[in-house]
Amino acid sequence: MKRLIVCVFAVAFWVVLLAGCQGNIMSQSEKLFINMINKTAGKLDLNENQKIQLEGLKMDIRKNFLEGQREKEEATARIREERMKENPDTQKMSSMLQGLLRNELERINRGFDLTLNFQSNLNDDQKKKLVSMISKWVTED
Repeated sequence: MKRLIVCVFAVAFWVVLLAGCQGNIMSQSEKLFINMINKTAGKLDLNENQKIQLEGLKMDIRKNFLEGQREKEEATARIREERMKENPDTQKMSSMLQGLLRNELERINRGFDLTLNFQSNLNDDQKKKLVSMISKWVTED
């Protein structure tokens, strides 16, 4: 019984936390990706065709995170509905929460995939410059 109460409070805590942070992770991730893309692209001397492809990349990034936000809102509503039931199923709520968190991670990974795929639009000199920039970011303290 004590364990059930702890589980219910833990799930309720996460639901309240997620409801209060609605959209923050997705919108913050989108902004981070777009800012890094803009910062990086500004240093790569892109030609006009590459700039057009870059705008397509940014639209794909936005679409990815907007879809993730929509999915998050739907999942949060289902969790909230379950919580409001007379006898909420904490296992179900926990499972839905885990799915929601997995989805957020998948959206972030998709953002990385989209960004990495853009490298195929770069020439050899731009690729070298990009590798150099990434190396500096990784090794900065």
